[in-house]
Amino acid sequence: MRVGVVVVSALVLTGTLGACSSEGDDMVGGMTDCTFEAVGEAAEQYAESLGDGNDYGVDNVECADGWAVTSGILGDDSGQGAPTSFIFEAEGQFWVPRTQTDVCGTYEDGSYPADAAIPEELYGIGCLT
Repeated sequence: MRVGVVVVSALVLTGTLGACSSEGDDMVGGMTDCTFEAVGEAAEQYAESLGDGNDYGVDNVECADGWAVTSGILGDDSGQGAPTSFIFEAEGQFWVPRTQTDVCGTYEDGSYPADAAIPEELYGIGCLT
């Protein structure tokens, strides 16, 4: 009787693990794409959420390891603006804005901080600008 229980338990466990597959086609809601359009749209929406009249013209998008940094001009309706970078982290099908304070780590000598969450490839454009 014990052998039967072990075999049935193993089959149930195998079936359960198979149902938790994280392959792209099986994920509920999908994954976001690191494209100029997808990240740029997230950046424009984020800029609008910062206050009425904010307009963000995205000039560049760089991505690495589930992170993205946009560079562009944040301005208002009058055409005045300043160079600005926004940092995003992919969470499922969304690009979630992150602040430099939260992801850039402890700045000391200009090198990549050990406590930074953002990938090193994006550190310069996301954290030092």
